[in-house]
Amino acid sequence: MTKALATALARVLIGAAVLVAVIAALVSLAGANPLAALRALVHGAFGERYLVAETLVTAVPLAIVGLGVMPALRAGVFTIGSQGQLIAGAALSTAFIFSVPAEEPLVLLTVGFVGGVLGGMLYALLPGFLRAYVQVNEILSTLLLNYIAGFALLWLLKGPLAAGAQTATPRSAPLPETSLVPSLLEGTRLHWGAAFVILLAAGLMMWTRTRSGLLYRVFASNEGLAARLGLSQPRAVVTSFLFAGATAGLAGWLQVAGVAHTLYPSVDGGLGFAGILVAVLGGLTPLGIVLASLLFAALTTGAQGMQMGTSVPAAIAIVAQGLVLLIVAIGLQRKRTA
Repeated sequence: MTKALATALARVLIGAAVLVAVIAALVSLAGANPLAALRALVHGAFGERYLVAETLVTAVPLAIVGLGVMPALRAGVFTIGSQGQLIAGAALSTAFIFSVPAEEPLVLLTVGFVGGVLGGMLYALLPGFLRAYVQVNEILSTLLLNYIAGFALLWLLKGPLAAGAQTATPRSAPLPETSLVPSLLEGTRLHWGAAFVILLAAGLMMWTRTRSGLLYRVFASNEGLAARLGLSQPRAVVTSFLFAGATAGLAGWLQVAGVAHTLYPSVDGGLGFAGILVAVLGGLTPLGIVLASLLFAALTTGAQGMQMGTSVPAAIAIVAQGLVLLIVAIGLQRKRTA
């Protein structure tokens, strides 16, 4: 086991221990039995075949977003625009699918994939250029663009992409059957989009061992040295933004074509921010990010089982995630100002 792998695993285990401690404390404050609640949480995440599949399908977008922001964060570029980029990818892939008259699955899947990746990249291009050439703070620009994407999605769902039939909440029409990502496990929502996690993790593992991967690390601490070695500031910023946008857009396409089968207002589901948390908790290493995404997915799905088994509100899991996110945010801010 390499030192980097051991460090990533240790970070995830420490994060899991912190989450367990926080949940136990919150459950105790709610007047319930912490051990019974934790047993119900584990069963809700892994107790049955369908529940395991739900945990995995929840982990897929978290891992993809986390892996996507990894190069940017390793380079010291603190983008938090994955939420808006995911929305852009989901919206553009939906629009592309509805605009193509073809019915062949290969054509529609390709069109959806291209739309998702392109949408995320285009939406990441503006903050990337602003950071690279105008020195606009990337945290501020990406945060504001997240809100713009959310409101733009509502407009699309009430206008150009609105469903023909009346619905309780704005949403698009169901995607054509032939445009959906095929199921990986019959009778569950787990789809073949999970393969992208493996491909991305393997690709990034190899990238971190290349000269390019090392240069991004150098850029985080010494931009001048990185530039003399061939990695200029605009190139490092723009390419890391584009990669993060492409993966977030990919996650958006998978959410609409693999899980929901329609475009809806909350398609991001907090995945943008949670994915960044997963990346940091995973130590900005591919394997660590995959493990951290499984941890947070298990917490999300297991919380429902905890609520049904012990009557402890599932919102406790959200509070626990929020507290960990706060700790990580404080750590990031200290690192940035150090």
